[in-house]
Amino acid sequence: MAKGAKGSERVRGPAKVLPKQGEVKSRPLLVVSAVVASLAIAVACTHLFVSSPINAVAYQLPTPPAFEGELAPNGRLSKAELILDDQVYGPECIAIDRKSDKLYTGLRTGLICEIDYKEKQPKILRAVRLTSLEGCDGSYKSMVKCGRPLGMRLHPKTNELYVLDAYLGLYVINWKTEKVRQLFAGAVSITDDDTAIPTRYLNDFDFLPDGRIVITEASTKFDDRDFIYELLEHRPNGRLLVFNPANDHLSILSDRLYFPNGVEVVRGKIFVAEMGMSRILKYSPSSKTVDVLIDNLPGYPDNIRQANDGKLWVPLAALRSDGDNWLAARPTLRNLLTKLLSPQAVNAIAEWISSKYGLVLKVDVETGKITESLHDPEGRVADITTAIEDGHGNLLLGSDANYYLAKLKL
Repeated sequence: MAKGAKGSERVRGPAKVLPKQGEVKSRPLLVVSAVVASLAIAVACTHLFVSSPINAVAYQLPTPPAFEGELAPNGRLSKAELILDDQVYGPECIAIDRKSDKLYTGLRTGLICEIDYKEKQPKILRAVRLTSLEGCDGSYKSMVKCGRPLGMRLHPKTNELYVLDAYLGLYVINWKTEKVRQLFAGAVSITDDDTAIPTRYLNDFDFLPDGRIVITEASTKFDDRDFIYELLEHRPNGRLLVFNPANDHLSILSDRLYFPNGVEVVRGKIFVAEMGMSRILKYSPSSKTVDVLIDNLPGYPDNIRQANDGKLWVPLAALRSDGDNWLAARPTLRNLLTKLLSPQAVNAIAEWISSKYGLVLKVDVETGKITESLHDPEGRVADITTAIEDGHGNLLLGSDANYYLAKLKL
């Protein structure tokens, strides 16, 4: 007899089985439990059998300084004017020819642009690329072959544009003759040390008074597109290099640095933005010593540049948060995150949870004191990687992520 049929052995239709009390509510719970259990098993298997691309260590930075005194919010940065909006993608660094009022910047697509800055509406005059490859769209896959121009400066004597590409090496562009030449390639060996690791992630540079070029290498382990791995691992994989164009000699000035980023030479001293430690270092070529100019910055410094008054403009690419130290104390979790997620996904999460707050500091190179700060609490102008004066009373702002340049009247 069918279950539920009384007084008859013949079933004329499907038996209607009513759910037991609580069964309707328990089924979704069972599904959720099964999903959670499956995820837990997947995570456990990943942890056991998949190696992490990083080897993270525990660390802790000091509590970020309070926004008071010279760091008090003021909203000045929010008044910046956007220029070339939606015409440039990731103008990381800016070089300025003050004689001709032309700007130069490198984009995530690998293009290096010459910009007419004289007009009220700046416009791109022309652009060059260091490779002849197609499909250079700034994507994760294309960056290695197409290059990523980062640091750039005009030579103080020849006025030629020097460009440091994270992947392709150091180049010189003569805009008058439209000729490009390479000084050294990416992944080049250190001249005087056969045991040293070849270059991997070139970042920024400046000219020394004797004609040599000082260069920051953010990492010997990861490249630019995987920069988030370098920050999460938090090991001293960075170096300060020096290149002599007269004999093509490349050597190491200082190593074991935590993501050295921007570099600026002021009166013979070399200042380095050590992004991984949220501080500015001072290297003395004569004594070959490294000192801390300023520690415990409220964010992560990028391309530092000298102001007209001799001080340093220090753009903060991102602010520090309470969650940073929480994650810093958990290297196993950081290893696991990089096992489960791609670098693009990890970076997207980091951008999503980070505060959109624009901040640029001015720091005295003698005392290491913050003398001025420019804020955009709303984050309209944020993710700033370069702050440089244009000679007309304005501060120009670049970004590795934005689709515009910004100009602020000082």
